[in-house]
Amino acid sequence: MSAPIRLPPIVRERLPNGLGVVVASRPGVPLATARLVFRGGAALEPRGRSGLAHLTALAARRGTARRTGPEIDLLVESLGADVGAGVDEDATHVGLTAPVEALPRCLEVLADIATGPTFPPAEVNRLRRREIAALAHDLDEPSVVADRAMLRAAYGDHPYAHPPEGRARDLANVRRADVLAYHARQYRPGAAFLLVVGPVEVGEALELARRRFGRWRAPEADGVVVPPPSAPPPGVLVVDRPDLTQTQIRVASQGFARRSPDYYAGMVASAVLGGGFTSRLMQAIRVERGLSYGVRSRFATSAAGGLFYVSSFTKIETTAMLVQVAIDEAVRFAEQGPNAEELDRMQNYLCGLHPLSLETHDQVAERLADLAVFGLDESEITGFQDRVRAVDAEACRDVARRYFPGAKPLVVVVGPAKDVAKGLERFGEVRVVPVRAVT
Repeated sequence: MSAPIRLPPIVRERLPNGLGVVVASRPGVPLATARLVFRGGAALEPRGRSGLAHLTALAARRGTARRTGPEIDLLVESLGADVGAGVDEDATHVGLTAPVEALPRCLEVLADIATGPTFPPAEVNRLRRREIAALAHDLDEPSVVADRAMLRAAYGDHPYAHPPEGRARDLANVRRADVLAYHARQYRPGAAFLLVVGPVEVGEALELARRRFGRWRAPEADGVVVPPPSAPPPGVLVVDRPDLTQTQIRVASQGFARRSPDYYAGMVASAVLGGGFTSRLMQAIRVERGLSYGVRSRFATSAAGGLFYVSSFTKIETTAMLVQVAIDEAVRFAEQGPNAEELDRMQNYLCGLHPLSLETHDQVAERLADLAVFGLDESEITGFQDRVRAVDAEACRDVARRYFPGAKPLVVVVGPAKDVAKGLERFGEVRVVPVRAVT
């Protein structure tokens, strides 16, 4: 049995301006993590401006009303820290980790970046060009192309249809005025919370938060609710890459939101099907048939919905065979469910991994941020192992019946269309697009 998970003492406070503050006093390494998280990420970008949230987060630290970008860099380095910013579908975060004695200056830097960025035009343009170049470079990675093509094919016009980094053609149209407007609309204390984790004195940390962020004011905005996405349309999308000697494959179907009651059963079922070297897909595709070195399945969950998908790669001539085996194994699992040995092994695996996700202050801050973004309580962390072990074979079979791909999946293949398209017709209507359509 796994050791029980215990979180450090956690204190929560909401400042008069609406900012939530979460302090977890955690002994150990004398470092403190401070993370400012905003509810709302790439899914809230205006249509045709994908990548705007990511660009705004990057540009916020390149100059404020108090400091230039180079001055911020020097200050952060002097603290022995590094500022990180990130965006996903549902949240934006800016944070840093530094020696605990530097926490007052760390919070000063975070407050400066979040509340007073000036977005110097030269810096915004430089970062925009850099991100467009990075997106163009990604076209050289077939696995990245496959992931992006799958999002677009599965979600259509839904806000989840693009990666947080955006699309090159959209970023090319972003201007500094868009960045300013997005910051004014989304960077508000009422939509944010500050996390502090480390060997800190709770009262001091709360007082620092009040002092650094208490005067932050921003107009409240109407909350935008991201609607649940529709089920992925069945069929086959081939992204034509004539130069490839093997294909990237994704087989997708509808998933569920992070708050779904199916979350734990889905996690266990997916792990048995394609979550490790002893999984069914690995045995069927790699060990028994030698079709690929690797294959995985997972539920990707977000606030409004999600996807289930199988990912793999293979030789051009075995593309249709791998897709067929993946679908057959998913259907067989939905009919039979896991056996007792498979279920026990994967539950032990998942429960054993869980403590490793809570080893550092930054990892704890990330998990607490997830709870806040998705409106979950701490039992999602402390009760994780019990909930995983409570999943039985019937629950796995039920979730597989409702979510695993069956007779009409969405299949996405990146490879030479002239060699693979005809063999994929058995899985549905085949549509071929050039790789530039993914950008």
